[in-house]
Amino acid sequence: MAGELTRAQLLGGGAKGGAALLLGGAASGLLASRAQADPPATSLGTVPASDLAYVRLLIAVELLTVDFYTHAIASEHLRPQPLAEAQIAFINENEHYDYLAAAIASGGEVALTAADVDFAYPQGGFYTAAAVIELASTLEHLALGAYLGAAGNLADPVLQAAVAQITANEAQHLAAFAQRSRRPPFRQAFPDPLTIEEASDALDAYTS
Repeated sequence: MAGELTRAQLLGGGAKGGAALLLGGAASGLLASRAQADPPATSLGTVPASDLAYVRLLIAVELLTVDFYTHAIASEHLRPQPLAEAQIAFINENEHYDYLAAAIASGGEVALTAADVDFAYPQGGFYTAAAVIELASTLEHLALGAYLGAAGNLADPVLQAAVAQITANEAQHLAAFAQRSRRPPFRQAFPDPLTIEEASDALDAYTS
């Protein structure tokens, strides 16, 4: 696939291809050490077929967020502190992707990669620091909703534990950027999950 992420491809299976997702020179080894963490200690076995649709969806979410943070960092609009947060989030999202790609591989599939999808953003989304931060908040809200929706429906306990950890990390990202975009960093005691269809529809807005 090239250029468009369809619901059938998202939920029905992966695609071959690969691309290196590298952070530019602005990210130091210190940033990497602050961002990296070990995945769940229990080895991930073969993911049940019932979980694969959620894993495919979350892989697409991670590809979107990695692509966004690549552009956000390259825009050179962010000041040192939000830039550092974007760099750490970039590393986090790549690690999420790697874990989910391994989960897909355990089921005999090949995960979507950056070479398989073209993402599009609102006009002016990277023109100013305020626009970048606002878009970060919007996309992290999408990511959090998608992970919350998956967390309540996964059958594999190891995968469920990993998704819970990632959900917490996405909530951290959202709180950081929401506060910078002058939104409340937190409010709901029970944030709203997105169904797999709702999350897929939200992703459609960023594909071209």
